[in-house]
Amino acid sequence: MRKKWEVALRREGFTASESSVICSEHFKQDEFDRTGQIVRLRDSVIPSIFSFPVHLQRDHSYVLPASPTALKARLNEALARVESLERERKNAMAREKRAKTTVRSLLGDLREKNLINEELKERLDFYSDLQIDFKAKQGHEYSKDHREFALTLHLHGPKAYKYLRETKNVPLPHPHTLQRWLCSVDGKPGLNKMMLDMLERRCQEDQATYGCVALMLDAMAIRK
Repeated sequence: MRKKWEVALRREGFTASESSVICSEHFKQDEFDRTGQIVRLRDSVIPSIFSFPVHLQRDHSYVLPASPTALKARLNEALARVESLERERKNAMAREKRAKTTVRSLLGDLREKNLINEELKERLDFYSDLQIDFKAKQGHEYSKDHREFALTLHLHGPKAYKYLRETKNVPLPHPHTLQRWLCSVDGKPGLNKMMLDMLERRCQEDQATYGCVALMLDAMAIRK
């Protein structure tokens, strides 16, 4: 009963003691027992008449309503809150999982939907461990590996590229960006340094697969 009185008073940090008193004006008239010579409070009454400031007028979340209807409404609110928090937790876990997606999982999805053939999948398997950052903002800087993956997929599997970018919302560069990258490639006669650098990097990362390469030379007419 003392705890109920402490809650009803709404005084932050207040703990009633044996000497604590409260004014009779905080009780209703029918809550007094006046049958004897001494006026007493009836059993189990709680002070309920107050003039609280606005910020204290609302019931604390831990105060149970008096009527069954109000109690049921409070319970429904609590259950709805629990369901909302559970949805937020699941959504957060899904976002975290999406943020850790690798190219390997994307290739598996594309293969299941027959958007790429086995040959292209094997070609792109080199990038299997490449991390896909779903939180990346548009226009962010792409690494060399991300560029190579995007260019290869778009060149050999444009439908798969469109599916990942537009349906799965994978942060792949816009096709116009790919065209700009290709235009920046040095197409002058001679050896393409960018391609040689890529072969060298692949050889360093996977000696067994790229330890030996075939370099083919050809000639073409150049019109001025």
